[in-house]
Amino acid sequence: MLSPVILFVYKRSNHTRQVLEALAVCQNSKDTPLIIYSDGAKPNASSKDKEEIEQTRQVLRDFKEQKESDFLSIEIYEAQSNKGLAKSVKEGITKQINKYEKIIVLEDDIVPQKGFLKYMNDALEKYENEDKVWGISASAFPLDNEKMVEQQTFFLPVNSSWGWATWKKTWDKVDFDIDSIFQKFNQNSITPKEYNFGSYYYYQILEAQKENKIDSWATFFMATMFLEKGWFLFPKKSLVQNTGFDATGTHCTEEDLFFNTAVKDFVEVNEIPFFIENEGKKQTEKAFQKQFGKPSIFKRIQNKLNPNSPYFILK
Repeated sequence: MLSPVILFVYKRSNHTRQVLEALAVCQNSKDTPLIIYSDGAKPNASSKDKEEIEQTRQVLRDFKEQKESDFLSIEIYEAQSNKGLAKSVKEGITKQINKYEKIIVLEDDIVPQKGFLKYMNDALEKYENEDKVWGISASAFPLDNEKMVEQQTFFLPVNSSWGWATWKKTWDKVDFDIDSIFQKFNQNSITPKEYNFGSYYYYQILEAQKENKIDSWATFFMATMFLEKGWFLFPKKSLVQNTGFDATGTHCTEEDLFFNTAVKDFVEVNEIPFFIENEGKKQTEKAFQKQFGKPSIFKRIQNKLNPNSPYFILK
């Protein structure tokens, strides 16, 4: 048996169907347990929202009935009320990782390529006993000069939630207490500049979490990993495609287009130098600096006039 895939869905039936169909044709799907968490309706949900949630759940039921033989097993958990993505992910992963020890995670707009499962399982096995490695990303970040990066995979000091995997030993370390996180940052004299890899707004996102302006499990994972000086393995080319840029998503922004890079069916998990200062990190950081290093004059004026403008500043 391979590591299970945990899929989190809400109310986008067409996106969910696309992810399921792609998973079914992935190499090694027949040896993979598929576990699906379907979030429920919010207290003030409209009849349209409730209908879309039910449509999505019907897609899940139909898929299980028709395609269960394409997987080792399929389990579906339907929440009676809305938990929100952060709580749903935290609870779902905790339950399943306690059972399986290592897990692969997808959301309803992250479409895997054929080699997704092979890459994830190979990497989970290869780095299972390396405490420095906190997780595996199937999504690639943009590179400033792709030709300079010879390796198919490399390490970065940041994480990604667009198709990822980790182990119980790592998940158990994550501090989900925002006050505790900031206390540790202060004790270690960590500055926003130090935390903001490539001038991206990681520290501002952390502040937004503290002020309850966002709700993200990945914020806590990233902060804890940074404090522990951990790494994430990234591919040079993405093994997933984000299809959530059609105004149907809850958490997507314009800048997500910058992160949605070209995909590849297969990426080999080969032997690479085991250190963080690598060419992939250098070229990723350069690409980030060009995109996020200096907001446009318009944005700087807007932020000056409106201090409560969104944290996710765009050029």
